[in-house]
Amino acid sequence: MSDDGQLLVKELKDRVKLLFSEINRVIYKNTQLTEEIAGLKQRVEVLEGDLEVVTKKYENLKLAKAMESGYGDNRVVRQKISRIVREIDKCVALLNE
Repeated sequence: MSDDGQLLVKELKDRVKLLFSEINRVIYKNTQLTEEIAGLKQRVEVLEGDLEVVTKKYENLKLAKAMESGYGDNRVVRQKISRIVREIDKCVALLNE
Protein backbone atom coordinates (compact mmCIF):
# COMPACT_ATOMS: atom_id res chain seq x y z
CA MET A 1 0.00 0.00 0.00
CA SER A 2 1.29 3.45 -0.78
CA ASP A 3 1.91 6.13 1.80
CA ASP A 4 -1.23 7.97 0.71
CA GLY A 5 -3.29 4.81 1.19
CA GLN A 6 -1.81 4.18 4.62
CA LEU A 7 -2.42 7.78 5.57
CA LEU A 8 -6.06 7.52 4.47
CA VAL A 9 -6.51 4.27 6.43
CA LYS A 10 -4.98 5.86 9.55
CA GLU A 11 -7.20 8.93 9.17
CA LEU A 12 -10.25 6.70 8.72
CA LYS A 13 -9.33 4.70 11.85
CA ASP A 14 -8.92 7.92 13.82
CA ARG A 15 -12.32 9.17 12.67
CA VAL A 16 -13.97 5.85 13.52
CA LYS A 17 -12.41 5.97 17.01
CA LEU A 18 -13.64 9.55 17.40
CA LEU A 19 -17.10 8.50 16.23
CA PHE A 20 -17.24 5.62 18.73
CA SER A 21 -16.08 7.96 21.46
CA GLU A 22 -18.86 10.41 20.60
CA ILE A 23 -21.42 7.58 20.52
CA ASN A 24 -20.34 6.44 23.99
CA ARG A 25 -20.60 10.00 25.28
CA VAL A 26 -24.12 10.38 23.88
CA ILE A 27 -25.18 7.02 25.34
CA TYR A 28 -23.85 8.04 28.76
CA LYS A 29 -25.61 11.42 28.57
CA ASN A 30 -28.84 9.71 27.49
CA THR A 31 -28.61 7.37 30.50
CA GLN A 32 -28.09 10.32 32.83
CA LEU A 33 -31.06 12.20 31.37
CA THR A 34 -33.28 9.11 31.58
CA GLU A 35 -32.42 8.73 35.27
CA GLU A 36 -33.06 12.42 35.85
CA ILE A 37 -36.45 12.18 34.13
CA ALA A 38 -37.40 9.20 36.30
CA GLY A 39 -36.42 11.13 39.43
CA LEU A 40 -38.39 14.18 38.34
CA LYS A 41 -41.46 12.09 37.56
CA GLN A 42 -41.29 10.60 41.05
CA ARG A 43 -40.94 14.06 42.55
CA VAL A 44 -43.95 15.31 40.57
CA GLU A 45 -46.03 12.40 41.91
CA VAL A 46 -45.04 13.26 45.47
CA LEU A 47 -45.79 16.94 44.96
CA GLU A 48 -49.16 16.15 43.38
CA GLY A 49 -50.00 14.04 46.43
CA ASP A 50 -48.94 16.87 48.72
CA LEU A 51 -51.04 19.31 46.71
CA GLU A 52 -54.09 17.09 47.07
CA VAL A 53 -53.61 16.87 50.85
CA VAL A 54 -53.12 20.61 51.21
CA THR A 55 -56.13 21.33 49.00
CA LYS A 56 -58.34 19.12 51.17
CA LYS A 57 -57.02 20.79 54.31
CA TYR A 58 -57.73 24.20 52.79
CA GLU A 59 -61.28 23.22 51.87
CA ASN A 60 -61.86 21.87 55.39
CA LEU A 61 -60.46 25.06 56.88
CA LYS A 62 -62.73 27.20 54.69
CA LEU A 63 -65.71 25.11 55.79
CA ALA A 64 -64.73 25.37 59.44
CA LYS A 65 -64.28 29.14 59.20
CA ALA A 66 -67.62 29.55 57.47
CA MET A 67 -69.36 27.49 60.14
CA GLU A 68 -67.49 29.22 62.97
CA SER A 69 -68.19 32.76 61.90
CA GLY A 70 -71.82 32.22 60.97
CA TYR A 71 -71.24 34.50 58.02
CA GLY A 72 -71.01 33.59 54.45
CA ASP A 73 -73.20 31.53 52.20
CA ASN A 74 -75.11 29.01 54.32
CA ARG A 75 -76.15 27.14 51.18
CA VAL A 76 -72.51 26.43 50.34
CA VAL A 77 -71.85 25.23 53.89
CA ARG A 78 -74.88 22.91 53.75
CA GLN A 79 -73.76 21.53 50.38
CA LYS A 80 -70.29 20.81 51.71
CA ILE A 81 -71.67 19.12 54.80
CA SER A 82 -74.01 17.04 52.62
CA ARG A 83 -71.09 16.03 50.41
CA ILE A 84 -69.07 14.98 53.46
CA VAL A 85 -72.00 12.99 54.83
CA ARG A 86 -72.41 11.21 51.47
CA GLU A 87 -68.70 10.32 51.48
CA ILE A 88 -69.03 8.94 55.02
CA ASP A 89 -72.09 6.92 53.95
CA LYS A 90 -70.13 5.45 51.04
CA CYS A 91 -67.31 4.47 53.40
CA VAL A 92 -69.74 2.84 55.83
CA ALA A 93 -71.39 0.95 52.96
CA LEU A 94 -67.99 -0.32 51.80
CA LEU A 95 -67.14 -1.43 55.32
CA ASN A 96 -70.46 -3.32 55.62
CA GLU A 97 -69.77 -5.35 52.45
